[in-house]
Amino acid sequence: MTNIKDALDRIEKDLGELKRQYDLFFQGVRRTEPQDERKGVEWMVKRLGQRKLPNTLDQFRFNSLQSKFFSYTNLWIRMVRDMEEGRLARDTRGNLVRTKARAGDPVPPDHLDRVLEQLRDARRECGLSTDTKDLDSLREMLRSRAAEIAGRSGDRQVEFRVTIEGGKPKVKAGLR
Repeated sequence: MTNIKDALDRIEKDLGELKRQYDLFFQGVRRTEPQDERKGVEWMVKRLGQRKLPNTLDQFRFNSLQSKFFSYTNLWIRMVRDMEEGRLARDTRGNLVRTKARAGDPVPPDHLDRVLEQLRDARRECGLSTDTKDLDSLREMLRSRAAEIAGRSGDRQVEFRVTIEGGKPKVKAGLR
């Protein structure tokens, strides 16, 4: 039984050290990503995961450590990808910061025109007024909503679609 407890202690200690190494990497102190260290911890987690742990306390501790490791791994992968794609950059003091939105619109103007036409058709289909006097304000509202969604999603393109629910047309937003 002490063998499993020792393995869990080792995983916990190595995971703490791996987190520290990644923190150093993201702070710019370490020049390369600690991939070898991560693979070592991953190997230990996989190896212990293949064993049957008879003690519920050990099983719970292992599941907690495994969950923590995978959560950290997903975070690190996402941060490295964001650095590579330019969504994260270092400021003058060396801290990682999110970069501003790219120059392009979050939604192309021709897509907005198509959506507004689809909305007009959907309103006509539902027997509602198709008056175009509020077209410019609706266009601006959709554009600002797209900018808000794009800002929260890493500046991805936003796509609108028109649906009819409960006899009323609705405009729904999604990411490309």
